[in-house]
Amino acid sequence: MIIKMRNGNVALEILAADQRSAGGLYIPPTALQRGNLRHGRIVEVGPGEYVGGSFVDPKLEKGEEVIFDVSHSETIEVEGKKLTICNMVDIVATVAAKHLSVVPPQAIPDETA
Repeated sequence: MIIKMRNGNVALEILAADQRSAGGLYIPPTALQRGNLRHGRIVEVGPGEYVGGSFVDPKLEKGEEVIFDVSHSETIEVEGKKLTICNMVDIVATVAAKHLSVVPPQAIPDETA
């Protein structure tokens, strides 16, 4: 992709929410959208910007999944792909892991026996 972000801007692709519940019921997209927050993946990140005379590093990386506020964003199309452009301050959270489950070691059966 040929796009390079400047300052504290970030290019994101919006990720589609799950369309089925755990029981298999269809969930319309409007039911999954609450407020102005959306789930996306970072495509490109700017180097950061100066705020009040101090440099602020975005501390974001390509490929990270984030939750961001779309109220101050713009959608563009680059090489046939829709991207959302927002500022780094509009990213409210990073998604650490999907479907994380912790299994105690003693609960895992030993297959060598």
